[in-house]
Amino acid sequence: MSGNLTTIDAIIDAIGGNGPVGELTGAKASTVSMWKKSQSFPANTFLVITAALNAKGLSAPASLWGMKSPSEQETAA
Repeated sequence: MSGNLTTIDAIIDAIGGNGPVGELTGAKASTVSMWKKSQSFPANTFLVITAALNAKGLSAPASLWGMKSPSEQETAA
């Protein structure tokens, strides 16, 4: 598996499922399940999840955490 992951489900699956993501972020597996339903991660999980993805040669857009990238900000201006 390599490249850019574009969905919450793909990220959670790449890390190993609800349990491992919960352990990584300090959240319960049921909370991770709610992130799947909302299709968004809380911003305070960005660094730990992206570090875990980077260790696997993967990445994900910051927009999945509700963040705007510099290119998105330029487009909005």
